[in-house]
Amino acid sequence: MTDRPPTFLGQASGEGLRALLGPDSLRTSFQLIADLQTDSVVGYEAVVRGPEGSAFEEPEALASAAKSMGMVADLDAARWNGALAEAAAASLPRELPLFIAVDPDSITDLPDLRHHPHGGAVLKFDETALIRRPAHLMRVVTEVRRLGWAIAVDHVGVRSESLALLPLLEPDVVKLDRSLIGTRPNRLTARAVNAVAAQVERTGAIVMAEGVDTQRIRLNAEAMGARVGEGALFGSTTHLGAELRPVGSPLEFHSSSDRGAIPMSSPYQLAAAGRDVRRASKRLLIEISKNLEAMATDSQQTALMLGTFQDVYHFTPLTGRRWELMATNAALVGALADGMGTEPAPKVRGASLASEDPVRAEWDVVVLTPHFSAVLAARDVGDTGPDMDRRFDYVLSHDPRLTVECARSLLSRLPPERSGS
Repeated sequence: MTDRPPTFLGQASGEGLRALLGPDSLRTSFQLIADLQTDSVVGYEAVVRGPEGSAFEEPEALASAAKSMGMVADLDAARWNGALAEAAAASLPRELPLFIAVDPDSITDLPDLRHHPHGGAVLKFDETALIRRPAHLMRVVTEVRRLGWAIAVDHVGVRSESLALLPLLEPDVVKLDRSLIGTRPNRLTARAVNAVAAQVERTGAIVMAEGVDTQRIRLNAEAMGARVGEGALFGSTTHLGAELRPVGSPLEFHSSSDRGAIPMSSPYQLAAAGRDVRRASKRLLIEISKNLEAMATDSQQTALMLGTFQDVYHFTPLTGRRWELMATNAALVGALADGMGTEPAPKVRGASLASEDPVRAEWDVVVLTPHFSAVLAARDVGDTGPDMDRRFDYVLSHDPRLTVECARSLLSRLPPERSGS
């Protein structure tokens, strides 16, 4: 499907895994992705297994073993190369997208698909990558989209934290985990369904259900907003059975090369463009900020909270205790200022701002949840005198698009998270 193979971290080719598990030990097959209303085939997902009858036969066990051996890049290379070779051998319809699971750390160079004659390909990231390393993944996705790839996030709904971070990536496909559609609905189910519905309404993302093994589960998936699905109901991964099922219209992604791009502007520059700017003292902005902080504290792991403090001096011990409480209850909390350490309070991600960064003159608070968005973006006017009387020009907005843009702007200033953190 590509003119040249991608390069993976460490120039991995998958041969390392094969050497350990035996020749021809890695087996690639495909799971049909079907339209839940028509049963027609609309895509395929590559599935890589280890040696038959071994402890590595199932994809999850193979992935776990590769991670423990430090061979994730080898597995991803095997997934990629195997998927392309087997897709060609099976004569899969070129117009249908092919989903391939990869780890964000494996990708250093991908082929450009913008002018390629074959059908699209979708890179699938696990939701744990979104939770563990959002700043890193955001950078990866920006490059991937520039090359014409679509993005899917897998196992959505298992952990509430992922629901808050979906808007940062704007995935083309959101995959509902089988645990959501196969069990009795509860409050966690409702939270996930509401968050995904909001994401679909904002971006037009396609909702896919995994584990559609029975007619009952299919109906559950449709009730939760899924358009397409994969599972035993549509055939096994070892027998495509494409000749038994009609090929439907390919999945269409409302994507573009600049979707999810990281803004170059600061939050205040973004917010002040075309909006009314007010002037207020620090006393008022403190109370507005505390009110926004309360939203994140009450979010039940579904909020992203980012703030800037100009100088680390303003991140007082009292502020640190409030932000530590937020970090316990939110998906991600980050604080930025001149001189700020990488963890200014427990579970709070920190970053020191460069001397030329315009954010050093700003007071920004960004709160993003699946159903609430707000940004306070203020710029110091340079007053002298008592600290509490200092004035700022500010914008307070609840525009979801602006909030996401400001969140990306600040998140890009956090240092890339360590692999496995």
